Amino acid sequence: MIKPLLQDYSQQGEDLRALIGQIQQHATVHAYLLSGEKGLGKRTFAGLMGQALLCQDPHFRPCGHCRNCTLASAGEHPDLAVIAKGAPLAPGIPKDRTTIPVDDIREMIRFCSVRSSDGNMRIVLIFDADRMTVQAQNCLLKTLEDPPEDICIVLVTEHTEALLPTVLSRCRIIRFKPWDDAVILRILKEQGIGQERAEEVLAAADGSIGKALELASDEAYWKLKKEVKDNFFYTFRRSDILRISNGWKNRKGEAEQILSMLEADVRVLLTSRNAEADNPGLNAFPPPWQRFSREAEPERFLMLMDAVAQARKQLLYSANFQTVIEKLLFLFMGEGNQWSE
Repeated sequence: MIKPLLQDYSQQGEDLRALIGQIQQHATVHAYLLSGEKGLGKRTFAGLMGQALLCQDPHFRPCGHCRNCTLASAGEHPDLAVIAKGAPLAPGIPKDRTTIPVDDIREMIRFCSVRSSDGNMRIVLIFDADRMTVQAQNCLLKTLEDPPEDICIVLVTEHTEALLPTVLSRCRIIRFKPWDDAVILRILKEQGIGQERAEEVLAAADGSIGKALELASDEAYWKLKKEVKDNFFYTFRRSDILRISNGWKNRKGEAEQILSMLEADVRVLLTSRNAEADNPGLNAFPPPWQRFSREAEPERFLMLMDAVAQARKQLLYSANFQTVIEKLLFLFMGEGNQWSE
């Protein structure tokens, strides 16, 4: 799978740019906390950081080719320790455990106390850091307060609120934000994803590379998305609506995904209206909706988005799913018919 390069993360902001420079110069501090939503590349960055700090290339780290990079990438370098929920570091801990126990942190401390025979730094990556027990966090705190020389500990989490304030205060916190469209499109292209599919993925990915890659290869997702588009944007006759809504009536379990796809389609139409260049994603819509995208007033887009939001709210109060879908179908059909030539 294609993943971001270390230098790509410079687009994440000044904190990441500064950290990348420090990594290249081997001028890191003893502990970092990488935080942010799922799918923003925190784990990938932590792995690249570990490789870079162990890399033998004097000019560009990580080179990806030297012995240290190869071993680190495979998780087999003797100076790199990885702790995660379900991947214990200490012997005897069940792999199905949902928390990171204190024994893992004690094993990490033992690892940190042994100097590298090759003169390397000792790198510790703690994924799912929020899953550490309170006892484990307190044990880690002792190392954070008095770290050994040539140690770099990198914690990764989506939930900083689950970590003790004393742990947070002893780490340099790096916050990840949604990725720019250009980076996600480049990675999708390198994965062999066509431009039209990539544009649709982009509209639903919310700036997440992980989500974009997952959606791009999820054929069940694209089958459902085509069904949503066909039903809501290619329906122009009232006589078809009962037949279509009957097909949806027993699928309330898919309601959130259906409504999210509908919102994403409206965002594609709005983005195309405001874009300076042609949006290939617009080609997936019939001519009346392409005309809507080019000519409709902004209030019409907001009206459609509000209708989807209202449908979501109604379903929270156990409204009849088929009735909610029928109402949306009539609304979208009526809007589409207004732009038919």
